[in-house]
Amino acid sequence: MTRIKWCKQVPGILVSLLFLWQSIDVVGQNACCEFIPFDDRGFHLATAADIYGKRLEIIRTIWGTDRIPDRSDISVIPGIASPLSPNPIVSRVDRFRIPVAHTDAISDLAYFFVPAQRNNRLVLFCPGHICKLKDEGNPSHRIEATIIGLLSAGFDVLSVFMPHISEDTCDLDHCRIFYTDLGYDNPPMTYGLRLFLDPTLVSLNYLLKLNNYRDVNMVGLSGGGWTTNLVAALDERVRLSFSVAGSMPVYYRHDGSIGDIEQFVPGLYRDIAGYPDLYVLGAFGEGRKQVQILNRNDDCCFGIRQHDPDRNYDQDCNSFEQSVKEKLNDLGARDHYDLVIDKEAPNHQISSFALLGIILPCLLNE
Repeated sequence: MTRIKWCKQVPGILVSLLFLWQSIDVVGQNACCEFIPFDDRGFHLATAADIYGKRLEIIRTIWGTDRIPDRSDISVIPGIASPLSPNPIVSRVDRFRIPVAHTDAISDLAYFFVPAQRNNRLVLFCPGHICKLKDEGNPSHRIEATIIGLLSAGFDVLSVFMPHISEDTCDLDHCRIFYTDLGYDNPPMTYGLRLFLDPTLVSLNYLLKLNNYRDVNMVGLSGGGWTTNLVAALDERVRLSFSVAGSMPVYYRHDGSIGDIEQFVPGLYRDIAGYPDLYVLGAFGEGRKQVQILNRNDDCCFGIRQHDPDRNYDQDCNSFEQSVKEKLNDLGARDHYDLVIDKEAPNHQISSFALLGIILPCLLNE
């Protein structure tokens, strides 16, 4: 599969290198994963009608069709041993394996948790760049604590890993994953984004065929927070969404906040919809809301330590929050978006404050 078209956004010298070394596939991939700064602060949305047109445009550029995936072809192993520490709040755990379209060699992984007492509501949970859900060995992230907190409140929880993770393998090389061969000749670069969105969407399709949930909501940390932003922007079935340490507009990114290739593909974020557009898309609609939480003291990304030292972190966060709120107000969707700077989180995690003080109260107040 040739990859030259995928790299048309990179500087000329990198393209020349790619032609020179195209027989060595990894060189081409690395060239195509270089971050190229651009300004995505402006909006591509003027009226409420633009919301639906823009959503359709994004769907077309990722999947080449007029709708998000409607397949539900997952493999389920019911009643497995819980991947969490023993806890009576967990009634049942099913393991989902989600096939990757157009390739037989790869499947994605998710776990479906059912609490002892159910409230007939679903939370999609994306834990980000991890390979295990237990807090053992990575207690700072508070992944297990978040799942247990949601289950304790009565929510069914579908925990979806990032792509190319299984019980036996932990592949976090997103540059390589992004260029998985899906069987297309010279595909648009944006096609790689489907690899990161399909696991959640296909699993949700499956669950909604079996359950008449009162509502569907979504929570994500880190790369899972980014997934939450994208899925909520494209799928109106997601009502309340909470992105923790997951994204900020490309214009403000620096150092550790730049992220992986899927977070800055120019063909989407520069040409079609920047992050402020995506926040509006994820929050707009009757009964919908998006809350974005950034950890001020994050040791990974989107905190003050990773911010451009020549810029003011608080002013920049306030600037893009106000612009999103003003746009939603203009579209008749007041109070549908909030940005919270978590000063209590000591590092890259869903803090107790975020879970107990923001996420659960917002979910349970509905």
